[in-house]
Amino acid sequence: MRAYGTPSRVLLLAATVAMLAGCAPMATQRQAAQLGREAGRDPVIVVMPLDVELSELTAGGLEEPRAEWTTAALEHMRAALETEAKHYRVKLVDYQPDRGTPEDQATSLELLRLHRAVGGSVLVHRYLPGLQLPTKGESFDWSLGPAVAAIARNHATDERPADYALFLFVRDSYASAGRVAIMVVAAIAGVGIPGGAQVGFASVVDLKTGDIVWFNRLVRGHGDLRTPDAAAETVKALVSDSLK
Repeated sequence: MRAYGTPSRVLLLAATVAMLAGCAPMATQRQAAQLGREAGRDPVIVVMPLDVELSELTAGGLEEPRAEWTTAALEHMRAALETEAKHYRVKLVDYQPDRGTPEDQATSLELLRLHRAVGGSVLVHRYLPGLQLPTKGESFDWSLGPAVAAIARNHATDERPADYALFLFVRDSYASAGRVAIMVVAAIAGVGIPGGAQVGFASVVDLKTGDIVWFNRLVRGHGDLRTPDAAAETVKALVSDSLK
């Protein structure tokens, strides 16, 4: 799956996330201590299309998207999400792009773009020291707005609208053989050259209000989404706390 938006915007976001690595270890943000649960009914979460792309980092430092890696990652991550959901007793349903009116379908696609923009703002204004918004103070009150109701009503189960939506953004890169060779030579000379990195963020959105009730970010120089076990570890690190 190719991401929405331009490559320059993705690179800017990745650079912003990379800066977070040196910040205090504050990751998970919440509006509520846990998901709302009704007696006899597990929460229903719509899994929005995973905004994921895997790339190879060339010797020159350019990121070249690898479609086959991304396809494998999407399969591994979705399976891992299902495992986490069973553990925390929540029901996941996949977003269905053909449901609802044409207006609803267009709205849902816009929400994917909006999540990327809002998530980027959260990374900057919630995590970077000195850039917090005075109007928000210490509270975490970000929202995608009431338009999310389109997702809820078009993904009803047992004649009841879905409760939440899970949005997930990840960019993962891996050093090529040429890049590794340059890193080794540079290290011998006492120069550090970065390899690949795994960066991303995830949000759980209340479909009644549009509020982001849970948000987490992941930034690190290790991890691998190309194999099932490693992808499961990444998914657990990024989203399992959201399903409580």
